[in-house]
Amino acid sequence: MRFRAGELEFNATVAEASESRSRRTGDPLRTLTIQFRAQKVPMHEQALAEAEQRRSGGLFSLGASDQPELEWRVRESTSSYVGTEPWGINHHIWWIEQVERLACARLLIGSIALEPYDYAETVSDDGVVRLAARAPISQPDLAALSHMSAEAPVTRIGISDTAREMTFSYLWGERPEGPAAVIRCEDVHEPRLTLDTTMPANAVVGDLIGVLLAKGVLANEDIDRLRRLRHNARHVSNIDGWPLPQTD
Repeated sequence: MRFRAGELEFNATVAEASESRSRRTGDPLRTLTIQFRAQKVPMHEQALAEAEQRRSGGLFSLGASDQPELEWRVRESTSSYVGTEPWGINHHIWWIEQVERLACARLLIGSIALEPYDYAETVSDDGVVRLAARAPISQPDLAALSHMSAEAPVTRIGISDTAREMTFSYLWGERPEGPAAVIRCEDVHEPRLTLDTTMPANAVVGDLIGVLLAKGVLANEDIDRLRRLRHNARHVSNIDGWPLPQTD
């Protein structure tokens, strides 16, 4: 295989290969052990530098026309000098992992379709996907969002066409071109308490409202008023006033 890392291009032999399923998309992701030789000192030094710089990506495997096909990150690397100077050769071994770049073109939450201009996603060690997105939203969709339950099928077009059942919460505000919302979604999963988690308040409030409505304590107009109050409380003065956490 041929690889490119910055200005360094080299042919490498694949010593080991394995494959696993992405927890985010379900697509296959490859892990390779590659070996190559640096016959001259400048190439050896360049390879050492590139191995460090490509820890989070930027290593590309090349196709027949020398065009990038897949992106990789260098997880580990080592080198050894074989032979005696000045006739020896530096041998390099890189353990590389295929990079999965995420670009969400459209976010479907139930029947609401959003086109994010800011998006971040992460996955926990136990496979729970969490995402945050900032997107323009129409007034009718914003009103529909305020009436939805806290759980809905979510599809990340551009990442995966498979819907995931997720809980969601939102904030909203105005931009010069119109209203916008920040959405946070999380896979529905068995709750676990740690120092970094809290109980989902939306579900508790929804259950309480359901009980009071069933007992006749609340009328439909009371529910509408509660929804308006909750919706207004989610309004922020600057919808772009904080960064979304960026992940690989």
